[in-house]
Amino acid sequence: MTLTEVSTVLQLSVSPTIIISACGLLLMSMTNRLGRAIDRSRVLARERSGASSAFKESIDRQLSIIRSRCRLMRAGILSVSLCIFLTVILVVLLFLLAAAKFDAAWVIAGVFIASMGCLLAAVVYFIRDIFLSLVAVETEITHCLNDE
Repeated sequence: MTLTEVSTVLQLSVSPTIIISACGLLLMSMTNRLGRAIDRSRVLARERSGASSAFKESIDRQLSIIRSRCRLMRAGILSVSLCIFLTVILVVLLFLLAAAKFDAAWVIAGVFIASMGCLLAAVVYFIRDIFLSLVAVETEITHCLNDE
């Protein structure tokens, strides 16, 4: 490979590297949300033991929502992790195929599309978690307002 060819491959590798960085931020946000949901479930589980039956129903609804949120976050974390994995594979393939002077644009396109599909799935899971977390807040607020 000549220096010009290597620099061209490096230029092609920059955008997948930016994708990896963005995925890292999304992954950090998702793991933080998962951690907060787990912490909240532990607090609610402790509160449930000494709560009245009406409050237990509210706690049970919230715990059910948190369980769903945790599952969404687990799926989202898996999806964004797969996106990162596929993007790294994409960079490696770019170098290997360029070094071998093998034209397999369909392989690169396929890995890129799979990577973006995983990223899309992760964002969908993330958005669903946000909406579901708002349902849990509404449940808690409704219970608090009914007690007054």
